[in-house]
Amino acid sequence: MLLYAQGLRAIQFLEFFYGMGTATDIAYYSYIYSVVDINLYQKVTSYCRSATLVGYTVGSVSGQVLVSVAGWSLFSLNVISLTSISIAFGTAWFLPMPQKSLFFHHLTSQRLGCEMKVMDCKNGAAVQDHPDVQRAPGWEDETKVPLNGEGASTPKQKVDIVKVLKDLWRDFLQCYSSRTMLCWSVWWALSTCGYFQVINYAQGLWEMVLPSHSADIYNGAVEAASTLLGAVAVVVVGHIKTSWAMWGEVALALFSFLIAAAVYVMDTVRNIWVCYASYVIFRIIYMMLITIAT
Repeated sequence: MLLYAQGLRAIQFLEFFYGMGTATDIAYYSYIYSVVDINLYQKVTSYCRSATLVGYTVGSVSGQVLVSVAGWSLFSLNVISLTSISIAFGTAWFLPMPQKSLFFHHLTSQRLGCEMKVMDCKNGAAVQDHPDVQRAPGWEDETKVPLNGEGASTPKQKVDIVKVLKDLWRDFLQCYSSRTMLCWSVWWALSTCGYFQVINYAQGLWEMVLPSHSADIYNGAVEAASTLLGAVAVVVVGHIKTSWAMWGEVALALFSFLIAAAVYVMDTVRNIWVCYASYVIFRIIYMMLITIAT
């Protein structure tokens, strides 16, 4: 649609499908948690987001170079984008399917309670195993899902939809009875909306500040710098050993204030370089916070 569609109605449909595609990010970021041990959640979260940001950086740099140096048209860049997305779509079909989840194809409650560590939604700490339970070496690895389909076979369970819905409702009440969980969830919802508003309209603002027909623009380079630095920040956050249950709300308040200040400066100061710098700061801080929230 971006290549060939024209008119307001086409743009509205385009934005609708873009929103649908963006909403599927939750499936991408949730998939990895079903195939790794719970102790690796913080690291794999940073790795997944870093991979996304690095890819965005490569795309931004390539686009800037192809337009500024090679003289390619924007239509050609859209063709490359469509090709890349098509390859990613095909690759997704070859990813191994999770063999268990919290609500479907899960272990029995007794085994699940004994062999998995679960997050305590009340305080953000991990629930420890019972000290009287004897463990064989390497028992933690039993909670992982074998990606090659090998391992002990378990009888297929018939999915009880009513039971699944009850489990979902019970976990919903348990999780959101936590003030910390509620604060982060509300922040996530509101900040994500604001984030997409900013990145979708930032280049329109830059066009008003410095029209592209009157000067050289570096929008692609700025996008690349912001995503690359964001990826670095995400990796650093993924390796920080701290109790986010204790310091999370302080970080949330402080960095949210800095995000708001960056957006305000970008809108009020009519200097393209100030706009660029504010945008980079905005994206770095947002990526850090969204990784902490995850």
